Formats: sequence, structure tokens, C-alpha cells
Amino acid sequence: MDVSSKFSEDSLRKIAEEKINYRTSVKIHLTAFVLVNALLLVINLLTIPNELWIFYPFFGWLIGLNVHTVGYILYARGVYPMAKRGLIFNLTAYLSTMLLLFLINILTLRSYLWVFFPAFTWGFALIVQLIIYLLYFRQPIAKFDERRSKKEIAIEKELQKMKIRLEKKKK
Repeated sequence: MDVSSKFSEDSLRKIAEEKINYRTSVKIHLTAFVLVNALLLVINLLTIPNELWIFYPFFGWLIGLNVHTVGYILYARGVYPMAKRGLIFNLTAYLSTMLLLFLINILTLRSYLWVFFPAFTWGFALIVQLIIYLLYFRQPIAKFDERRSKKEIAIEKELQKMKIRLEKKKK
């Protein structure tokens, strides 16, 4: 069965409009990022040409732009359920932030690699989230109509049990 036949023309139009709005917001974010960082680079080179402090706001803002772009891509591709989106968001934020922290660590304090502390602790939490996702939220491979997570299956089973109990009480 064609997926588009499950949606009305109005709902498909609304989804298309939301995708266009989201894409436009990412383009605006990218334009602001480029313009502001170009201005900051000029200010940096005119005021303190020997030290590139532009590096810090540039990569800090790049993390936000990266997560914003990933959000658009996940929405545009229809990534669902939210647990999967959350895992991808956290992985994106982790990799972007760790890159920034690693570069800051190398540029400021090469003799002491403090960046490994947040990398290991946040990495451990990310691994726990991945394990929870794989055990509880991952959807089995099935047709579009039959795609359900373990949680949805458990809810259906519990609902059936509740219906049976209610029928027994009526008798």
C-alpha cells in the first residue's frame, strides 16, 4: 500500500509546509552563522591579529547549526520514534562538542588532557542510552503497517489483559 494514500491532501500539504519552514529556518541559521562569523573574523584580525579568538564562537555556534541541521534531516526523512531521534541528537551533540573541547584542550593546555573526563562520562551515558534504545525502543523490521516497537507491543498486550479482566468482572 502506498504511504501517501494513508494521508489526506490537507495533511500532506501541512507536512510539506512544515518541511519548507524547517528548511528555511536552517538556511536562515546558516546565513546568520556565515555573516556573523565573517564579521567576527574581521574584528579579530583588526584587534588582535596574533590570537584567533574567533575559533571559540565559531565552533560553539557550529554545534548549534549542526544540531539544527540534523533536526531538519531527521524530520524531512521521517525518522521515528522519538527515542531514535533523541539518540541521533545526543550522538550529534556529543561528537560536535567533543571536537570543540578537544581543540580547546589542545590549544590551551596540551600537557593535561582534561577533555577525556567529559568524553568518557558523556560517552558512557550515550552508550547506556544506546543500549536502552536497542533493548526497548528499536522497531523490528516489518511492513509499514505492522511497524511497532516493543513498547507498543507491550501496551497492546496489557490492553488485551485489561479487556479480559473487565469482561470477567461483568460476568
